[in-house]
This record gives sequence, C-alpha cells and structure tokens, in this order.
Amino acid sequence: MKKIILFLLFFVSSAALADAGSLYNYPYLYKGMRSIGMGGTFTAVGSDPEALFYNPAGLYDMGFQLAVLNPLIEVDQNLQSLAGDIQTAGNKGTEAERIDSLTDVISKNMGKPLHGRLSLFPHLAMKNYAVGVVGNGIFDARLHNPLGSQGAVEVNSGYEYGPVAGGSFILPVKGLRMGIGAKYISSSWLDEGFTIRQIASENFKPMDSAINKTDFSLDVGFLYDIDTSIIEILKPIEFLKPKAGLSILNITDLDFRESGKGRMIPMTANIGISVNPALFNLVDTLFLFDYQDITGKYEQDKSIWKRVHLGAELGLLSRRVFLRAGLNQGYPSIGAELNIGILRLGYVYYTEEIGAYAGQDKNTRHLLQLSLGWY
Repeated sequence: MKKIILFLLFFVSSAALADAGSLYNYPYLYKGMRSIGMGGTFTAVGSDPEALFYNPAGLYDMGFQLAVLNPLIEVDQNLQSLAGDIQTAGNKGTEAERIDSLTDVISKNMGKPLHGRLSLFPHLAMKNYAVGVVGNGIFDARLHNPLGSQGAVEVNSGYEYGPVAGGSFILPVKGLRMGIGAKYISSSWLDEGFTIRQIASENFKPMDSAINKTDFSLDVGFLYDIDTSIIEILKPIEFLKPKAGLSILNITDLDFRESGKGRMIPMTANIGISVNPALFNLVDTLFLFDYQDITGKYEQDKSIWKRVHLGAELGLLSRRVFLRAGLNQGYPSIGAELNIGILRLGYVYYTEEIGAYAGQDKNTRHLLQLSLGWY
C-alpha cells in the first residue's frame, strides 16, 4: 500500500513542485464522495462505512458490503490550469533554464494555492461492523514571491496509510446506539518552504525531508433515533425520522509532528442532526446539519462558519441514482452518483475555505471517484 500511494502521489504531481501546501486547511484522515457532496455532513448518517471517519455509531444495518477498489481523485482549479506550465518548466534541459522558467510561472501566480488528493479506502462491512485500510496522498501548494523569505513554494504535503475498524452497538435506551472505532496510521509528511534554486536542482528530493511517524487513536460516537412519541409537540414531525449524532474523533490526537513541524489531526467533538422523510416509494431523501469541532481544537483559527456544514441527498430509482448538494463552510457543493451493479461512479464540485475565516480565501475543487465491489 505504501509503495502504491507514493507512486500515485508523484505520478499525479508529475513534478516535485506539486508537493506543496497551504496553511489553513483543517486536517482530516479521509473524506469520501458522499460526505463531501452533502457539504461535509455525516455525523448523523447511518448504514454507511464512511461513518468510520465521522461517527462510528452510524455503522449499523449495512448488510454485506465489500469495496475492492475505490480510488478518489481530487484537484483544484489552480492545479488544473498550472500543471502543464509547471511540468514544462521542470523539464527544461539545464538548471539555469529551469530556474528562469519556474521563476516566470511562480511570479505570474503568486499567492495561488494548489491542491490535489488521491485516496483509497478498500473495506469490508456487515451488519454493525466495518474494517478497512485507508490510504491518502495529499499535496497542497501556496506560491510566494520567488525572492521572499518564505521561499517560492510553501510545502505541507505527504501520504499516510493504515487500518481502521469500528462497530455500532445498541444501548438499553430506545433508539440509542453507541459506536467505537480505532485507527493505526503511518504518516510521511513534508512541512517546508523551498526556493526556486532548490526546486530546479537535478538532485531535488523533497520527501527526503519528510517526517515519518505512526500513531494510534480511538473514536467514540452516539446516534439517537429521536422518539417523537414521548414529546407531544414533536408528534407531527414523526414522518421526518429525525436523528441526532455526537462523536469524539481521534481521541489523544493523531499527532505526527516533530520539532514543531509535520501534521496533526486533533481530537474533535462533533454534533449533527438529520431527517429522512419518505416522499414517494422511489424517492429517498436526507437532510443534514453538522457543527464540527465544537470545542475549537483546530489550531488554524476560531471561525464558527468554517465549522458549519449543511447537506441534502436525493436517492432515485431504488437508490441507483443519487443527487447531492450542500453548504460546506458557507460555499456550495454539488454531486451526483450512479450505481450499476458492482460499479459506482460519482462526481462532486465543491469549495473549501483555506483562509482564517469563512469568505477569506476559497479553493474550488473537483472530485471523481470510481468504486468496484459489492453493495
């Protein structure tokens, strides 16, 4: 798995410059097509293995599911437009020519972030349990003044992989479930700034400076099918099938830092609400609200709106076709998925806030995922 992720990471980037990063992304281990299409919501969703990364109490009533291969590729619009110029500059014959060409490309695009991600999450799920292996290659870039003190390219990038597992259990309270999950993750992460001369060198090997560490964390979550019959005022909304979720993820943190550098995914507490009204026999609907990191553990900022997520899903033709939409940190997300036998194909267009507050510095991305397995 490690070799596959490393190969694909550098294949996608095509040049060492693609291994770069930005400062204000909220770190995460895995986000799938479904959750991102619904604006990043998932704390109060059940019957889906992706709950391993949002709320393990949602791992219930899944039946047999086996995802053999499910690559997810994500790129932002800046990387799409600059990839050709970056590769051309990096392939110039001499170091002097590469320096001149890279200086020109970066100077014309100072301040722009670049983002790309390749993820894999093969997994097995049945009834109330799920186990899988997650592999993530992430590259982000912030281009700076080539003569600035930060270097021409600010880097916060790498890959990680490891097993994840969890289960959901009924508690002796009507409608209440508890979930427990665990992760053991190895990380190789780069947190540096590079000059154009370093990048143009034939001996430039950015991952030689990467921090390599492993860490273990636990997750705990609760999911409650709200019993509207016990409160008179709630009886008229019984058809909505409301759920409330609470999760505490990455207990003790997934900490891969060393000497103040590297990557850390903090322990976060998250809440969510969902409703699942049945409109017609062939239409399944889902509406969600999440507030993630209610205790403010993300070190990047204290923005409230960056932690707010809204989502909706419409399932058609016995859940063979899905349409999704939402608001991720105040920005729209739109997605669609087609399920045909053992094949799933989906696309999402969404925006992530990479500034210190919602509305400061948006980064628009495209996501494509192909899955082969039994569902």
